[in-house]
Amino acid sequence: MTDITHYTERRDALWKKCSHCDEPVFNQVLKRHFYTCPHCDHYSPMPAEERLFHLFDTEPLMNLYPPLAPESLLESLELMDFVSHTTFPDELGQLIAAGDGTISGHPAILAVVHPYSVPQRGHFVTLLTCIRASLQKNLPLITVYPSDGLAKRKSDEPKQSELTPAEITHLKIELDGLSQARLPQITALTDIGVTGGFSTRFPLGDLVVSEQKKVVHRGDGIPNLSDSPQSDVLIDLNTQRQELPTLLGKLLAFFADKQTVGRKATTHEIHSNS
Repeated sequence: MTDITHYTERRDALWKKCSHCDEPVFNQVLKRHFYTCPHCDHYSPMPAEERLFHLFDTEPLMNLYPPLAPESLLESLELMDFVSHTTFPDELGQLIAAGDGTISGHPAILAVVHPYSVPQRGHFVTLLTCIRASLQKNLPLITVYPSDGLAKRKSDEPKQSELTPAEITHLKIELDGLSQARLPQITALTDIGVTGGFSTRFPLGDLVVSEQKKVVHRGDGIPNLSDSPQSDVLIDLNTQRQELPTLLGKLLAFFADKQTVGRKATTHEIHSNS
């Protein structure tokens, strides 16, 4: 190992440059700020497992990542065959993180797709596990998706073939089962501004929120829309990354308290009750 290589590895382990403002940020500082640059408020992609812990009140009550999920649960969900024919990454959290826990005291099933991972069969099986667990436990389902554009910029080769149209259709059919059971389905979109827009092959929930940084106003008080990311996805609510757990908690409380489970709440209803 050369001195330059050794220096580079030590440097990368300690800090990195913000991709937006080029200012150096210590990795520990970046983690404490939920992967938000303290200099310019730019959002860096947040690892799936860390976001799972960020959104849940405490550690997940049950890990729903198939290789680590209880075998008895997978059997009850009729998923053993799916899992046995799927290859998952050796490193935890590099594909998707999923669990059963609480957000602001409200129980929910949560699945977080890891940034940079190419949509593939491992995602399909994990999402299928979460959907069926949600139905079995009678709990709301929350999914968190980064833009597919991240995977095009930086990713490893998928362990298996990419997500197929048939698998996407299968997930949509399974989600319909949650709608029939009148269980809320909330999707949070992340890393929209990183790729200049948002696209995903994963099916969305009935209510879609996105994390976006504050809109910067010009000196004349007019919002500067040049930094506002565009998306082809219909978004119901926007929130800052630090406020996402609070917003999700309010949404879960709204669905429970107002007994509007199973129908898509309007933005006006949610704002007036949060």
